[in-house]
Amino acid sequence: MTTLKEYKVHRKELKAQIKEVKATLKRLEKELEEERQDMQHEEVDHLDEYFDQAEPHLVDVKKLGVSAIDDFKKSVSKLMNSITGSHKE
Repeated sequence: MTTLKEYKVHRKELKAQIKEVKATLKRLEKELEEERQDMQHEEVDHLDEYFDQAEPHLVDVKKLGVSAIDDFKKSVSKLMNSITGSHKE
């Protein structure tokens, strides 16, 4: 059977362990947050590089968009000409 004195000593030890674990958890959470922020800063530092890599693709998308609009205009013009009976293009 555990005495009251032994219980109090054991309880005090457990509370000290809990305090230590909480401090460790807090330290690890802080390290994790710092690492997350470092990773974000690293990604921000590479944004110019990513934009440079994306630029040729954006030019292609722009050309495709302009071409699609031109084709659409021609198609609408042909449709209007066929509806009105006009044959000029």
